Amino acid sequence: MSNQITVVGNVVDSPIRRRAGSGEVTKFRMAATDRYFDSAAGQWVDGDTFYVDVDAWNALGASVSASVFKGDPVVVVGKIATSEYEVDGAKRSRPVIKAAAVGHDLSRGSAVFKRTPRATADPVPAADEPSHVVTEDGEQVDARTGELADAAAAPF
Repeated sequence: MSNQITVVGNVVDSPIRRRAGSGEVTKFRMAATDRYFDSAAGQWVDGDTFYVDVDAWNALGASVSASVFKGDPVVVVGKIATSEYEVDGAKRSRPVIKAAAVGHDLSRGSAVFKRTPRATADPVPAADEPSHVVTEDGEQVDARTGELADAAAAPF
């Protein structure tokens, strides 16, 4: 049985990024309101509102904290879990989505996407290996020094 969930709604507070253990997490709360068409009244009616906390870890969290703001319409996909805590000696719980993906709801607006460069896990080349790499922008960079390479001297 899977506990994956997709929730479409609005961000109700500003995302907050903080260190947690060996990583970083961005947290925000969102609300999803059920809407239905009341044919007797001839109009759309708001139903119940579901509030849920969202945790976005590491690289996803960094992108969320740079891109998502209070009031934004979003789509969140992730695993639903229960967060348990204690207040005045009483045990409480609330739902939390451990986000795998967060995006703006483009049915309610438009967005401009900017790809985040990924850090490479490749080691620096040995002295006898070609040392130039090409970035997404098409620039040639010396992998050993990080400096722009002379295009005429590059091996490609």
